[in-house]
Amino acid sequence: MNYVVGNLVEPIFRPPSEWDALLIGVTNGCTHKCTFCSMYRTKKFSVRKDIEDIKNDIRKAQEMYGDKIRKIFFEDGNAFVVKSETLIELTEYCHQIHPNLKKVSSYAHAKDIIKKSDDDLKRLADAGFTMVYVGIESGDDQVLKECNKGVTQDEFAHAAQKCHRAGIAWSGIFLLGLTGNSPEKSHRHALESAKLINRMAPPTPMEWYISPLTLEVTPGSEIWAQKETSDFQPCTATQVLEELYTLIEHTSDDLKGCIFNTNHASNYLSLKGELSKDKKNFLKIVETGINNPAVRRPEYRRAL
Repeated sequence: MNYVVGNLVEPIFRPPSEWDALLIGVTNGCTHKCTFCSMYRTKKFSVRKDIEDIKNDIRKAQEMYGDKIRKIFFEDGNAFVVKSETLIELTEYCHQIHPNLKKVSSYAHAKDIIKKSDDDLKRLADAGFTMVYVGIESGDDQVLKECNKGVTQDEFAHAAQKCHRAGIAWSGIFLLGLTGNSPEKSHRHALESAKLINRMAPPTPMEWYISPLTLEVTPGSEIWAQKETSDFQPCTATQVLEELYTLIEHTSDDLKGCIFNTNHASNYLSLKGELSKDKKNFLKIVETGINNPAVRRPEYRRAL
């Protein structure tokens, strides 16, 4: 259960791994409107200008929860768009007020990471900012263009390396099924995504994270409208798993420290381990899921 203070606008979203974090509003909404996403459509993007007001939320949380806070997540869809000096100041203040704090994180858009200098990112890490969650979705530039992501594979690889150098942990999220029922596009999406994972590997051993999710076509998104007019036909469960198999199969056998996780509720199979150490086992599990629908998570349990 999250720890919550004021100034958060519903609906509130955060990564599943931040289920026990204190949520602090730094921005509202998201800077992008991707075709597959309906999460922030009711919100107009804005940045909270009064840093003292944000600090008051951080301080109020200490009054409400004492020294229980171990993790803080800066909301909303892309808090990393905020100026480096502000993020540094807020991160330092979080650690000052919450003595048992171990983690400060946020969602981030790759271009906002790239805009920040290596020195600023290092200062942010030194202040105690520990992780970015980046919605990558695909390594295929054509897919990224079609879903209005506003980033290329090269830019994702560049952003990841900047974070690695600074000491900010990288958590990349891919989206299975994003190309719909097109075997050719699906295969290329998986191959290019594997290529990007290989390119994002840190130059020196450290933990980093890759989490594929499966597309859920939700009301309010462009893809929902495309589905209604039959311009978009979703993948079958088997196609999604074939995509996952291809993605894993083409990741390098030399990846180190890459924690791979498909535990999200949208996925048909739950995998957790380290690429490349657990690669063969992952492939066996996915192959079983492709050939035996009974082992898949049922549709009613995939409801988000």
